[in-house]
Amino acid sequence: MNRKSVIGAIIGAATAGGWLVVDLMLPEPIGDYLLFILMGVTNMAIGWQVGRLFGKSRGTEKNKALESPAKELKPAQH
Repeated sequence: MNRKSVIGAIIGAATAGGWLVVDLMLPEPIGDYLLFILMGVTNMAIGWQVGRLFGKSRGTEKNKALESPAKELKPAQH
């Protein structure tokens, strides 16, 4: 089993458990609305960070390609 997969499963279970605890602690009529807003903001922040992470990795790949010296082409000798 892949270690990253296990870590991801543990984080997912902990997050779901955290949302369940918050749901049980908040008062019923208003708590659901507050929890929905809180979950939305949290997911937007996570998505933004993931997007930045992928953007940085793509940016470094482009920079490496631009910084690498171009191979000189030698003219064909006939």
